[in-house]
Amino acid sequence: MTATSEELRPLWAVRPALSPRPAPAPSDGGRTERFVLTLTGLLPLVYEQAWQTVLGPGFHLQAVDWRATRPQVQDARLAERLAREWVTGLPLDQGPSSGLMCATLIRRDDRTWTFAWRYARELMDRQAGLRLLDQATEAYGVLLRGGTPRRPSAAGDLLAGPVSR
Repeated sequence: MTATSEELRPLWAVRPALSPRPAPAPSDGGRTERFVLTLTGLLPLVYEQAWQTVLGPGFHLQAVDWRATRPQVQDARLAERLAREWVTGLPLDQGPSSGLMCATLIRRDDRTWTFAWRYARELMDRQAGLRLLDQATEAYGVLLRGGTPRRPSAAGDLLAGPVSR
């Protein structure tokens, strides 16, 4: 499998802007950390494989398709979900990995995806989350170029708890 620089550019372009979308923060402080990125031209199965390289095979992305919904409704639905998780924490009976981490790929239109990654603050701090996000992005690029990414040796050291049960 090969990829041109044009195919890689949409994902690599998000690296400098890793902060989440602005969302109203509840006054009591949150129990979750979150990153929300807009990705263009993403290959979802390859992206999941990149995350599994970094966090292990127990990590799975939940994929949802919101293409039939108007963009304003999509934004409202995402904001509501993030606000609820911010206050209450992640649902323990849901989530692709565990009750401590949840990653969702939302298909917005034919080429645009929103990646919403949330995790409990007791699992890791924001800086560790940024490093894992960067490592997954690099693994995605390696996979797109037809390579085999290696699991970063320090990935497990960033976590304060288990990723999967």
